[in-house]
Amino acid sequence: MKILVTNDDSQDSPLLEYLLDELKGLGDLQIVVPKEEQSWTGKSISRFEQLEIEEIEISGVKTCVLSGRPADCVNFGVYHMGDEKPDLVISGINIGYNCGVSYVMSSGTVGACIEANIAGVPAVSLSRRMAPETYQRWSNERCFSPEEIKQIRREVKLIMSAIKEKIFTRADFLAEPITWQVEMPQDLSEDWSLEAGHLGHSFYGSLFEQKSNGAYGHSLKKHDLDSREKADVNIIARGNVSVAKLDIRVLGQEKFNL
Repeated sequence: MKILVTNDDSQDSPLLEYLLDELKGLGDLQIVVPKEEQSWTGKSISRFEQLEIEEIEISGVKTCVLSGRPADCVNFGVYHMGDEKPDLVISGINIGYNCGVSYVMSSGTVGACIEANIAGVPAVSLSRRMAPETYQRWSNERCFSPEEIKQIRREVKLIMSAIKEKIFTRADFLAEPITWQVEMPQDLSEDWSLEAGHLGHSFYGSLFEQKSNGAYGHSLKKHDLDSREKADVNIIARGNVSVAKLDIRVLGQEKFNL
């Protein structure tokens, strides 16, 4: 199996290394990741920029670093890295969750998977919720504490083992160009499980606030959360792992009369 791996947190993400460690032995791994963080870039494609590529090594795996966005990485990987398309695209593991409609439409992690689906390739989107202090430490210092590293790595190993056992082995896993959206909690419950869920109806308000210099910068103050039990955000709140299926082929297909 040929697997194309990407993310939106760039080559610097430690969770990319954790993911690669869990994917070794599953098939032929090809890695294309953005040079710089591309959070909130959705499925945008570079239109006027010229993309540059360089090769590095991450976790012993040759990695292509592209000066573009996650969707650029997938399009490049699908059409410019070999004569055959990959069998699967895996995007992540994102630092922070992507629960709900508004986040999925904004996420570079999920956007990479949508680009794969457009190319006819199934995909898996992986995201992990972080405690606020953990997320802020990463945002400000680009590091995790030793305790955080130990917990995250242990839980990633457990979750990826369950995904490989229960999702990768499904008869329909590679059958259609859809995205399997996996959302991980910040703390696994003792009796945690993979739980089939659905994309939450979560919506945010203003994303900007005025700074001292008069300009406006990103600032997410609040968002509405779906209260349904099977919504992704509530599954991970219970310490379980949410698995939802995203299919771009059903968008705009609802019948109606004019």
